[in-house]
Amino acid sequence: MKNRSFNDNVYLLGRTTVILALAAFLSVPFGLSIAFDSPINWPIVIEATLPIFLTFAISAVCENLSYAPIIGPGALYMACVTGNVSNMKIPAAVNAMEVAGVEPGSDKANVISIIAVAFSTFVTTAVLFLGMLFLAPLFEPIYNNAFLKPAFDNVVPALFGAILFPYIAKAPKQAILPILLPIVLILIVGRTFFSSYQSYIMMLVIILSGVYSFMLHKKGMLK
Repeated sequence: MKNRSFNDNVYLLGRTTVILALAAFLSVPFGLSIAFDSPINWPIVIEATLPIFLTFAISAVCENLSYAPIIGPGALYMACVTGNVSNMKIPAAVNAMEVAGVEPGSDKANVISIIAVAFSTFVTTAVLFLGMLFLAPLFEPIYNNAFLKPAFDNVVPALFGAILFPYIAKAPKQAILPILLPIVLILIVGRTFFSSYQSYIMMLVIILSGVYSFMLHKKGMLK
């Protein structure tokens, strides 16, 4: 029997864990449907999930193609299964490689990325579990405070704004269209229409932003 290389084992284990994770995720709705004898209404499911699928399918492909050369396949498999890829797993892997002084894409960097993503997953899970167990009852009065509640309701937009700013600062020319186009559209069509069809609008903005970046590159305005 031919010996497998390290990368072959990584790909085999990664594909296996992804398939098992998908099976586990899908077993919840199908299991509940069988247990409670409640058939799935497929037309409604498709209608509700198609815009989300189209939007995140594009971003998922782009993310995997861009992240794989940086953190390696093993860390990427693990990050995709455990989630919070761009906000937690990628920074942890990149920081670990910088501390170790290894070049991204090398075998040593791939191993260090796997270890970093694994520890990041353990730490995140432990913090969330302990917070849910001990801190949630203590912070509930703060969350429900009438004065502070508007701030907590806007945590996600504020978080994404903070995450987005460094990317805008690094590539201001590329950021012009993806930022201005949704603002112009919401002023033209109105907030109600924009909210109802935001998944389709997001997909359109992604495609136009890709074309716009390609045109900038062809004109020599981007490296």
